[in-house]
Amino acid sequence: MASSDQIIEALKKVVEDGKVRTDEESLNSHGKDWTKIYAPKPTAIVFPKTTEEVQAIVRLANEMPFALVPSGGRTGLSAGAVASNGEVVVSFDYMNKILDFSASDQAVRCQAGVVTEQLQNFAEDNSLYYPVDFASAGSSQLGGNLSTNAGGIKVIKYGMSRDWVLGLKVVTGAGEILELN
Repeated sequence: MASSDQIIEALKKVVEDGKVRTDEESLNSHGKDWTKIYAPKPTAIVFPKTTEEVQAIVRLANEMPFALVPSGGRTGLSAGAVASNGEVVVSFDYMNKILDFSASDQAVRCQAGVVTEQLQNFAEDNSLYYPVDFASAGSSQLGGNLSTNAGGIKVIKYGMSRDWVLGLKVVTGAGEILELN
């Protein structure tokens, strides 16, 4: 099994400079969610900016091996974003771009780290409406919303997060990229 130092050095080779953090503040803030039940103790926080960087991180985790914990807005209450046993946290904070917009299809292509409110504002700016809404809309991220199929306060009228998805580009646990629709 690889040491923490070996894992950190390997991660630094697959993401941009400064996108692997091991300082106490980052480890504490990104190693937990709103449950705050478990003390965070991640090995490192890594901030990919592209799907290919996520793929490289997953492949590295399989090779070395080490455990990964995905991290979005960390607004969950189920401890799904908690890293309390030396895992590497993969934070989607820098995968926060709306990549494409088709007015005729009324569709956007977003990265996992887009904040819910950011998409709501983008839709409004384009005379559209994104109804998935939560108290945490200013910090929850689309990847987390979709992974939990969050509903929010307008769920009865507009449905769950999955009802607003046309397709996904995902990295599997084996490190493969799949485009699903």
